[in-house]
Amino acid sequence: MSAPPDLLDTPIDLDRYAWPTAELDPVTRMRALAAGLPHVAASETIFEAEFDRVWELVADFERYTARVEAAVREARIVEREGDRLILDVRGPLPAIPAWQRFDVVLRPGWCLMSSRLGDVGMAACPEGPGRTRYFHFEGSSLLGRLVKPLFAWNIGQDFRKMRRLL
Repeated sequence: MSAPPDLLDTPIDLDRYAWPTAELDPVTRMRALAAGLPHVAASETIFEAEFDRVWELVADFERYTARVEAAVREARIVEREGDRLILDVRGPLPAIPAWQRFDVVLRPGWCLMSSRLGDVGMAACPEGPGRTRYFHFEGSSLLGRLVKPLFAWNIGQDFRKMRRLL
């Protein structure tokens, strides 16, 4: 049995049949990403500071990263194109002078960093007046799950230092 000809000529209202959409804030998106990376440790906190202030601290690699991250002595941006950066990071041990190069995607509330040795993710979103929800993960697929406790401890130290700077 075929459809009557007048039904075949009726346009379909696509909005009526469209799939629902959902918008996820940067923290929720980063949490989902971290859940798929078995080698990373992750943690979330609330900072008693405006989003713009928190994100200024996170995104200013050259000025603040070494003050927050114990595994970094110096960070410098060597290339920037839109929201993509190449970041060179030097560790705290002077006997190891090599720079580690990270590919970075940096957007408001979202930072994803990847290098040969590690992965880092940071995300933030406003959580009411004067408060910011912040999520951070760190890990190394090269070192694997065994060092997750070290990364978890390090993230806690990062939060403590960020609170002092905010």
